[in-house]
Amino acid sequence: MSKLVLLTTFGLGLGLAGCSTTSDVNYADRNNIEVAGSRCLEVARTSGYSDVAVDSAERDGRSEWKVRLVANKDGKNRTERCEYDARTNIARLDD
Repeated sequence: MSKLVLLTTFGLGLGLAGCSTTSDVNYADRNNIEVAGSRCLEVARTSGYSDVAVDSAERDGRSEWKVRLVANKDGKNRTERCEYDARTNIARLDD
């Protein structure tokens, strides 16, 4: 019985270790200026902005990015700020 518990625990540990490695690889691929800009552009376009472009982007911490966008909404040219978190792959426009 103890061998079965030990093998099950060992197998579960290996499975969980494999999951975190895959997540870390995806995070490393996302944590760059190109992905931050791309995700922010996508969020702006789906929020009703047109003629959207990245004006600037800079890292704010280890995995957070601040992206400045220039865009048009309701016939007006605007500057918008977007925050992108590479850990969660979520971008959001500042209100």
